[in-house]
Formats: sequence, structure tokens, C-alpha cells
Amino acid sequence: MAAATQKIEKVMPLLLRLEKNKNDYFPQAVSLGPYHHGEPDLAFVEAFKPKAVELFVSGGPEIYDESLYRSKIVDIICQIRGCYEESTIGKYSDDEVAAMMLHDASLMIIYMEMSVLDETDQQPDELMMNKILAMMDHLGMLTLAILSRDLLLLQNQIPLCVVELLMDLRYGQGKGEYENLLNRYMNMAIFGEYRQKRITRKPLHLVEAIHMLLVLDCEKTTRRCPWLCCFNAEEDQSGAASTTCCSCKLLKKADLESGGAETKTTHSHGITHRLRKSLACKNQGAAAAKKDNIKSFIHSFRSVTELKAKGIHFKPSPTQSLMDVNFKSNFFYATLQLPEWGVSTKTKVTFMNLVAYELSPSSPANGQVASYITFMKSLMERPEDVKELRERRIFINMLGSDEEVFNIYKDINTHGADNLEIFRAVKDDIQAHYNSSVKTWMAELIHTNFRSPWTITAFLAAVALLAISAGQLYYAVNPN
Repeated sequence: MAAATQKIEKVMPLLLRLEKNKNDYFPQAVSLGPYHHGEPDLAFVEAFKPKAVELFVSGGPEIYDESLYRSKIVDIICQIRGCYEESTIGKYSDDEVAAMMLHDASLMIIYMEMSVLDETDQQPDELMMNKILAMMDHLGMLTLAILSRDLLLLQNQIPLCVVELLMDLRYGQGKGEYENLLNRYMNMAIFGEYRQKRITRKPLHLVEAIHMLLVLDCEKTTRRCPWLCCFNAEEDQSGAASTTCCSCKLLKKADLESGGAETKTTHSHGITHRLRKSLACKNQGAAAAKKDNIKSFIHSFRSVTELKAKGIHFKPSPTQSLMDVNFKSNFFYATLQLPEWGVSTKTKVTFMNLVAYELSPSSPANGQVASYITFMKSLMERPEDVKELRERRIFINMLGSDEEVFNIYKDINTHGADNLEIFRAVKDDIQAHYNSSVKTWMAELIHTNFRSPWTITAFLAAVALLAISAGQLYYAVNPN
């Protein structure tokens, strides 16, 4: 199965202009791939990589021979070169690229194997203990902690096909060791525990794999084309909603007429493809644009605290997909479900690089992570909003103060590139509840008068006194 994207791209220069965010795209301890290879600041871990190769292949079916593994990488060297920008990868010979991939992949595999040990109850065998001790002795805890961060950077990636190839050579092909390790590591790195969430498509690199994991089951939220030119979803013959907009149909028709060179015209070609669709349906989308103008995307509700006062309460979503945002409104009570997320020192780096991945020209993403960040930022105007989300177990705060969490989300810049259509239905439902005079009056009455057990007790006592007084009055008038 082919990978979703074709290139490991550098972070776009526009994203590097803000100095306060610039460091979130660059490695601090280890280089993976050619973009940061040979940088002096990363020499400490670079010197350990030959040892990592030896540790990785030890105990395998073949006697340790780096040239054997390198020769297998050379067999797919054209595929590897095609994953990087020619201006960078062209500086290295085939042998140099193969050695680079072997060293980087070996270190990455050993670190991933170490990271998932806490998830199992089994004691590590002798080979694994040797790997752990060697990593600890040579690198230390600080470097290992930074290494986990560097693996999340968009322009610090190697093709996962290299990792799969080496693991098949080391552990045997067809045993599923690569898929098992990748899914376990991503669950541990992102969620802190193994949740048995698995990706179903082969990603090109780790950042793409994490993106897939976080936006699982997002189809229900992204039914319609995100561009203002085309907002009407249709139904196919089976009655299911079709996500193909008028521009997709025009392009598909043109492709078929030209010989079918590109017949896949769904939302799978990133920003460039969406711009092509926008141009293709310029005339057909004029009527839809009048109906769904930009005003329909502007909502007046603000902050968690304000929504709570309007009778909207918060609870964790049943899944941890960033797209699993749901809203349910009752007579005077409503519930907004948001995905649970552990906020740590790596949260900003993770989201910044996922957004950078979505903004890459060849990315198949549809702005899902950027849309989630924008939506969450719209709910947080002050640290008190974070406190409410933390108390509802939506945020698992591993930083210390709510203000730190607030500042992390505040500093993540999506550059207005989020998908306006994602979460639109949820926002519309929230706005409808927010605008309902009856619902908000009842909610504000309860929120104002029953904010603590003492006010509830006082109210019940007052009701009881009124009932007693009414009873006494009744029996005074009707003594029999």
C-alpha cells in the first residue's frame, strides 16, 4: 500500500518568521534524515549511532554486518531519495544516504522499543536490557527525554519504509513487528498509554502517522467541501451523503475526458488540490456562496466560563480523536463533548509540527488539527476556562498551573488555515442554544441561585417553610 504523501517536506519559510516559535521546528539532540545531518550541535547523539546499529542487529538471524543491512537499503535508494527535496538529498551519494538511513532507523527503533516497555508487564530479555543500559550509559536521561521531542518534528523524519525493511530483516518478514511497534509507540507517545488505536493506511513518516491517529473517524465531521464556493453535499444512489463537491465532479469529468490519468479527485491532494477545485467551481459556486457567506461562520459565543453560565456543561468524548467533538442540547441543559488531551512540555511542539504538516503543499490533510486548535482557543479566554476543562478531565494538566496550559494554546498559531467547515455544525448548535432566551434564562437562574450546596439548602428550606405555612393556613381555615 502506498504512503499517503510522497515527500518529507521542510517547514514552510513563512512559519519560521516568528522567533518565539522557530525553535519548535528544529531538533535539539538528534538529526533524522538529511535536513539536519551533520550539524555540530547534534554531534553527541550522532557519535552513538554506529553503536545503535550494532545493538539493533545483535541477536538477529545474521551475524552483525552493517554492509548487509546497508545493501538492502541501497535496493530502495531511489524511493528514499524521492522522499526528500533534491537540493538537500542530492549532496549525498547512495552509500552515504544508505548509511544515514541505517544509523537513524536503528536509533529510532531502539528508542521506540524502550518506550513501549512500560506498557507491557513482561520483563525485558537480556538483549533488550543491553540496549537500555547502552542507551542510558551513552546518552543519559536528559538526552533521551529530548530525543522523544525530536522525533515529532516535521523536517526531522526518515521514511518509515526503511524502518519496516530493517525490522523485517531483523525479526522476520510477515510477523507484524513493525506495525505493532509503530502503533504501540504512537499510543504511548501521544496518549501515555496503549489505547489499541491503530492506523489503517501506511504513512510516509512518523508525523503523518501521528496525524492519522489523532483524526481517526473524522469523516462524520468533514462531509462538505471546506471552500466557500461549494457547500452542498449530495446523496449518492445508496442514500449516503457524498463528500464530492461540484468542483470535484468537474475535475473528475475533465480527468475522464483526458484519459483518466487522475481519476481520484476526492480530498486527498492537500492545499494545491483544494485550490484547483476552488477555481474549477467558480461559476457553479456563486449561488452557494451567497447562501453560505462568511457571516455564517462567525459565532458570538465566547469562553468555557460563559458557556457554562448558559447551561452548557463539558465532558470528555468517548474517543480521543481530535474530531470527536459533539454537542447535545436539552430544554435548559446542554453538553459539549471534547477529546481528552494530556498537556505536557511536548504539546506545543506536537501541534506546531502537525499544523506545519497540514500546511505542506503535498499534504493530504484537510486542516483537522488546525481546526481543533482554533476551536479550543475560541473556548479559552483566560486560565479560569482551562480550570473548568481540567476539572472535567478534558485537559490532563502535566505542567503545573492552568496558566501554563492557557499560554501553550495561545502561542500555537494556525495562521488562519483551519477548515471552516470542520466543527461548523457543532458551533451552529452551540449558537442556537446560546441564542435561546428560554434555555439561557433557565440556565442563568440555576447558575446564579444554585452555585453552591448552601444556596440549594437555603432554597429547599424556604420551600419547606412555605409548604408548612400553607399547611397551617389550610388547617386553620378547615379545622375538620
